[in-house]
Amino acid sequence: MRRIILLISTCVILMLGLTACYDARELDDSAHVVTLGIDKGVSDKWRITVQFSTAKESSGGGGGGMEQDKKSGGGQEESQDGYTFVTIDTPSFFTGINMLNTTITRRLNFMHTQVLVFSEELAKEGLIGEFLAPMARYREIRRSLHVIVSKEPATDFIKENKPLFGTTLSKGMETMSQEANEISLFPHVTLNNLYDGMKSTYRQPIAILAAINDFNNYKEKSSEFQDNSQNSQGRVDYYAGELPRRGGSKIEFLGSALFNGDRMVGELNGEETRVMLIGKGDFKNGFFTIPDPKNPGLAIALDVRQTRKPNVKIKFEEGKPVINLKLQLEGDILAIQSRVNYESTELKPLLESAFEQYLKNGLDSLIEKCKNLKVDVFNFGDTAIMQFGTIQEWEKYNWKKQFEKSQINTEVKFTIRKPGTMLKSSPIISTEGKE
Repeated sequence: MRRIILLISTCVILMLGLTACYDARELDDSAHVVTLGIDKGVSDKWRITVQFSTAKESSGGGGGGMEQDKKSGGGQEESQDGYTFVTIDTPSFFTGINMLNTTITRRLNFMHTQVLVFSEELAKEGLIGEFLAPMARYREIRRSLHVIVSKEPATDFIKENKPLFGTTLSKGMETMSQEANEISLFPHVTLNNLYDGMKSTYRQPIAILAAINDFNNYKEKSSEFQDNSQNSQGRVDYYAGELPRRGGSKIEFLGSALFNGDRMVGELNGEETRVMLIGKGDFKNGFFTIPDPKNPGLAIALDVRQTRKPNVKIKFEEGKPVINLKLQLEGDILAIQSRVNYESTELKPLLESAFEQYLKNGLDSLIEKCKNLKVDVFNFGDTAIMQFGTIQEWEKYNWKKQFEKSQINTEVKFTIRKPGTMLKSSPIISTEGKE
């Protein structure tokens, strides 16, 4: 009897090793969505656009059944250098998935989706919250995907979303977050950041601002370019889609979209976004160009880094928040057009003071703008909430409403660490002598 029990137990254990996933799918059975776009629908409530690889390279021929007619079913399908996008009007996201699968020979899979794009029109009408809650619940949607607000319809944005280097969009989307940290002209925002911010009682959410650049701001005449550069005072005062450039991808990530709840109420340009990230402590490094203190018509370029997290102290005077914000940064000299010797111990404090004032002016201006829009994008609420004994007291105070009444004092400390590879700036000498 004991042998029979032992034999049965052994067979059961061996059988467990022979099992497999009942719902397993081969890679060739799925269409992995890279980009998901959401617009207001015409025939129905939502207009959903999905972009996925046609797998041409792996199939060695016609894409393994992925090549279909350019128009099919409920939307449109167009080739994009190895990628395809399909658009459909649908009453809900999940119904749209089923509807799209009636026209696509592979099952849509969202486990590797990198980007979620909302149109600016949808964001300003406050409809994003209705769409995000079901998505955050869906097991195939990762909360680490990037959230973008496009000035154009999401369908048009995705149509221009083509690989510039190599053949994979997914790799390009991954490096986008790295670029956000390296240049700080647009924030790194995930689905988790946006959705949690919409539900938060102590901060407002932001999203990446993007647009299609039609290259109309690029001027051929040098005089027009010089006038623009003099007016900018070294600031990157451009919004997405406005950079004066030509060539490359038409898609442009620049600036931030500001939300009050789930409604977009404003936007920041590239320079304001960098200042915001510095104020939040999310700034890593970036190149700044400021007017020369001794020659305002010329510029000085600095490589700036944030050495410490912002020092935020908050107190309340008769219920009014008083916020003291101290920032500490350091940097290296990149270029001095005037060739004045700012590397010297006598002139270095002058350059440091000039950048401190430059950043303080930008910070004070941005704070005033955010107070007018009633959005705390600096996360001051994270510090303010510690002044309250209970959650009920905090919620009754209503920080988001009280923020616009706050008094915010700012202080900036900047230190130049290195002069680059040049120890001293010297004037140019010609046959007529020094310049």
